[in-house]
Amino acid sequence: MMKRYLTILTILFVMSRHSACTAQDVDSTKIIKTLNACWRVIGHEYSAIYGLEEEDIKRYSKQRICFTKDSINMYYGVLFNPKYSIKKVNAEIYAKDNFDCNKQKLGILTDSVFEITISSYTKPAQNGIAHKMTDVIAFDEDCIYVVVDGVIFKLIDASRKLEHSNSN
Repeated sequence: MMKRYLTILTILFVMSRHSACTAQDVDSTKIIKTLNACWRVIGHEYSAIYGLEEEDIKRYSKQRICFTKDSINMYYGVLFNPKYSIKKVNAEIYAKDNFDCNKQKLGILTDSVFEITISSYTKPAQNGIAHKMTDVIAFDEDCIYVVVDGVIFKLIDASRKLEHSNSN
């Protein structure tokens, strides 16, 4: 009986370490270094249920999201002391599970994306209370994808020039 349990535990251990069964380990230092920039919107998509008005979408599309070592300037204000949790996941599954669409609709060309969970704090209010915030973004090594009330914004590093950006 004990031998049977040891066999099952060994199989479970091996499966938990196999990259096809779990998210892959990543070089989080490299990814965080890449994120430390200002990002500008290059497009957006709607999820099945969204709550933003067109005016808000236009306003958010003109704003930048900026990451530094100590803070993040997101759409709803500056957040401090960011901590990152990063895992590499299948792009198609990520798009379907989180946005109820396929990766092509979002313009994701890679087979995998980095799911980045950011824990940070707001600026303390007058009463001294700072609120803990958690945001989840996706990163495909070229663009980040940020969701605001069901609208998925696709952003690119603001210092990069877009290819084929000739206007008529």
